[in-house]
Amino acid sequence: MKITLSKHAQFKFQERKINIRMIEEVLERYEHLFYDLIARTIVAIGKIKIDGKETNLVVIFTKKEDEIYIVTAYPVRDIEKEIKSKEGKRWIRIRM
Repeated sequence: MKITLSKHAQFKFQERKINIRMIEEVLERYEHLFYDLIARTIVAIGKIKIDGKETNLVVIFTKKEDEIYIVTAYPVRDIEKEIKSKEGKRWIRIRM
């Protein structure tokens, strides 16, 4: 599967110390999967390590045929708070 990064994602990856392997890890082994009603994107959430510290990574993407287009990704410590603030308003759960 081909993964393409938006210009925004490329910039933010450097700033947030995220790499493509982390994205692949979340896409392969996500813990939560949502659909964003406003942005019309898919949201995958999984655990990763950044600088040796475990955190959650939220990956926002679209998928067409054999290509995944990464809009952005960001780390979140309190994932339950993030989900609670968006689920039912902006995000709909696809899979847990």
